[in-house]
Amino acid sequence: MPKPLIKSFSISALVLSFFLSGATSMAYPTFICAYEKDHNPPLDAEAELWFQEARALEKVRGVKNWRKIVWLYEKAIAKDHWKAMHNLAGLYRTGWPGQPGVEQDTSKMLDLYERMVKLKVPLGYYNWAVIAEHGRGVLKSDRMASSYMFQAAQLGSPLAQVRIGNYFSFELPRNRQDDRMAESYFRCAGGQDSPEAIIETAAFYEIAKKNKPRALFYYQRAASLGNFTGVSNLRGAFETMPHPIHDFGYKPNPELYELYTTLWKQLQADNNLRFPNLMKDHPLPAHPTQGFDAEHPDRRPEL
Repeated sequence: MPKPLIKSFSISALVLSFFLSGATSMAYPTFICAYEKDHNPPLDAEAELWFQEARALEKVRGVKNWRKIVWLYEKAIAKDHWKAMHNLAGLYRTGWPGQPGVEQDTSKMLDLYERMVKLKVPLGYYNWAVIAEHGRGVLKSDRMASSYMFQAAQLGSPLAQVRIGNYFSFELPRNRQDDRMAESYFRCAGGQDSPEAIIETAAFYEIAKKNKPRALFYYQRAASLGNFTGVSNLRGAFETMPHPIHDFGYKPNPELYELYTTLWKQLQADNNLRFPNLMKDHPLPAHPTQGFDAEHPDRRPEL
């Protein structure tokens, strides 16, 4: 069985105790769907301009002006721009070998992640969960990782939601796996505009639920946001002789294959492209055996 794309993590401190006590799925922590956009703090307009300037400089090919990039991020951070905090922390996490201006600095990375948490940014909780999981600059702690991951999911982080969904659906012993519980996390994550989380949701429906049309629905959603994996799956699904990894059981469709081949080539040339009308202009055909949705064959999937 293929593994989820986002690496699973240990949430034993909050969940495994239920399993060890023999509790049923009814004892799992209650999850109420929340969207990240509803919990993110507002961004200062002037800080956003500095952030965008830093991003543009990062995308410049060849030698980058890291000193100016860091300076712009720091100016934005002074106005609590949490996206700048996240990006600068990422630079401090890895550093840029051989280039002056941004060196690896775990202490500065932790300070920025901590500041994001204090601002109650969902992504900040997710970041802290990941570093606690791996012991990156802090004492490795499954309890801390699980606590922050659940808080991130409750605040709407789609990355945290799919991490927990993958745990319930793929990482538990087979007799403890709970696709019903996992689905609540994946459906919430798949309704947000995170291509990475949407791809994870598609994989859940493809692998765990065997619901091919709903899986392709999410791959198409990811494709509309410019995700290369989403476009590749759609292209392969309608090929005359699809590769096994792209065989969703659809009939070959030369027109759709040509459409997604065109989008695939466009994304190769410019990965900043988005296709916001894709799902409206090109609704997916019914699957030969599962209809529009394996659970509701006559009804198209909805978020």
